[in-house]
Amino acid sequence: MLKKRMAAVLATASMAGLLGVGAAQAAPSAPQSLSVTAQVLDQQCQGGDFVNVTLSASVQTSSEARFKWDFTNNGSFDTRALASPTVTHRYPDETNVTARIGARNVEGNSAQDTISFSTLRCP
Repeated sequence: MLKKRMAAVLATASMAGLLGVGAAQAAPSAPQSLSVTAQVLDQQCQGGDFVNVTLSASVQTSSEARFKWDFTNNGSFDTRALASPTVTHRYPDETNVTARIGARNVEGNSAQDTISFSTLRCP
């Protein structure tokens, strides 16, 4: 009789393990880190006193990220969240500018960077 009870207990324990009852849950994965670096890709004079500046960013993340640009670094983003980190913005020529990019990945991690540059002198 003791053998039958022991067998029933072992069978129940075995089934509970197979079904995951009482099994330890896997630890959640660590948050994905994010870093972003802004850069000027190109400048083109446009009609005299204006320059189209192409800005971009490289991002280090293992997941998809979205990007917002603040073209004058005044604390307010000028674009909505974009899938591409590359934008073109028109600035006056011969101007010192600081622009800011903000990035956020799908895990909710965010990062920012600024870039300072001088626009071209246009003829």
